[in-house]
Amino acid sequence: MRRRRTARRGRGRRALLALLVTIALADSATLAGAAVLHARRLERVSGTNAVTAPDVTAEHREGPFSTTIDYAALFSAEGHQVSSEVAWDDDWFFQDPTAYNHDLAHTCAVLSAVANAESAYYQQGSTSPAYAEHSFADLGFEEVSTTSYRYRSEVLDEVLSVLDGTDVVAYTLATKHVRSSETGKEKLLTVVVVRGSYGSEWLSNAKIEDASDKGGDGDHLGFTLAAEEIVADLEERARTEEPGVERTYLFCGHSRGAAVATLLASYADGATHGADAIASAESVRAYGFATPNCTSAADARDARYDNIFNLLNPSDVVTMLPPATWGYQRYGRDVRLPQTGSDALTEAMRASYEASMGVPCPITEADRVMATGLVADVTARVSSLDELFSPAGLAALAQACLGVDAGQLLASHYPNTYIAWLDATAAEDLTFS
Repeated sequence: MRRRRTARRGRGRRALLALLVTIALADSATLAGAAVLHARRLERVSGTNAVTAPDVTAEHREGPFSTTIDYAALFSAEGHQVSSEVAWDDDWFFQDPTAYNHDLAHTCAVLSAVANAESAYYQQGSTSPAYAEHSFADLGFEEVSTTSYRYRSEVLDEVLSVLDGTDVVAYTLATKHVRSSETGKEKLLTVVVVRGSYGSEWLSNAKIEDASDKGGDGDHLGFTLAAEEIVADLEERARTEEPGVERTYLFCGHSRGAAVATLLASYADGATHGADAIASAESVRAYGFATPNCTSAADARDARYDNIFNLLNPSDVVTMLPPATWGYQRYGRDVRLPQTGSDALTEAMRASYEASMGVPCPITEADRVMATGLVADVTARVSSLDELFSPAGLAALAQACLGVDAGQLLASHYPNTYIAWLDATAAEDLTFS
C-alpha cells in the first residue's frame, strides 16, 4: 500500500513539475515573443532589417505596343511562372475616361495579379523576382515604387498589425510621361495598383459601417483607411514632384485592392473624402476586378462615377458581399463577364486558363448557383451587418456555410480566372449596368 501511495505521489509530483515547466516555458515564450515583437517595432521605426527595393532600369517606350509580363499566380502548377501578353497605348490617357477600354482592362487585370505576386519579393530569404518593377519597366515607366510592401509582407509584421489593430495597405506606384500621338500634348501618368487581401488585411475587410448609420458617408471603414494612406502619398508627390504638370491617374486592383482603387477614383469624382492631388487631375480612371460592395452611399451609381469600372464574374461570391439587400453597393459601373456554360466563350476561357496556369480550369456551371445560394441563405437568416456580428448572427452564418466547398466557391474569385475571361472576350461580350 505504501508503495502505491509513494508511486501515486511520485506521479503527482512529476505531473506538477511538468505543469510548472509548461507554465514556465509558456511564460518564457510569451516574454521572448514580446521581445521579438518590440524589436520589430524598433526596426520599423529605424527602417532596418527589411528587404530593400530593387534597382531595375527601364527604357522609355511610347505606345502603341505589346509586351509579355511574367508573374507568379495562386494555384498554378508547382514552380510554374505565369506569363500574359498585354497591350499598351499612351493615347488611352487622352481619351474619354468614362468610355470602357477592354485592352486597358486586361492590362490592369494582369498588373493587379502582379501586385499580389510582389509580396514574395519582400520576404527575407526569398528568391522571388521583383515582378512589379520588371513589369512596369517592360511598359516603359520611368519610376516604380513598391516601398509600401516593406514591413507589410513578413509573417512577423502581419502579427504586429493584428496586435496593433492597424489597417495597412501595400501598393505599386509607377509614373510615366505620356504624349498624345495626335496633338503632342504631354501628361504625367501615375498608376496605382493596390494589392489584394494579404495576411492580417483580411481583418480590415470586416470593418464596414452599418448601412443604417446616417452619421458617416457609408464607405467601408477598413478600405477607407487604406485609401487615405495612398492619398497622403499622392498629395506629397504632387507637392514636391514637377509642380504644375498636368496629371492623370489610373487606379486598379483585385478584390480588396479593387475596393480601395474605386474609392480613390471616387474621391476625384467628388465623394466625401476629396483629395486635392486627385481632384485636380485632368482625368482619372479606375478598373477594379472582383470588387466587393464597399459603400452604402446613396449616390454611388451617379453618372459622375462613370470613370469607375468594376469587372465582375457572375459566379464570384466576393462581388455579392456585403449583400445588396443590406444596403451596400459599389461606386461606378458594373461590367459583368459572361456566365460559365458550355458555349464557345467558356471553352476559350478554359483554354486560356490552362495555357497560362499549367493546370485545368476548375470553374463549373454550378459555381454561380452555389455562390448566389449561399448569399441568399445568409440574408434569409440575418437581416443586417450589425446583426451578423451578434452571437446569433455568427451562428446563422456558420450554419449557412455548412457543406459549402470553400475552395470551389473561391475558384471564380482569383485573379487568373478574371484574366482568362478577359483573354477570351471582347467588350461586346460583357454586360454593363
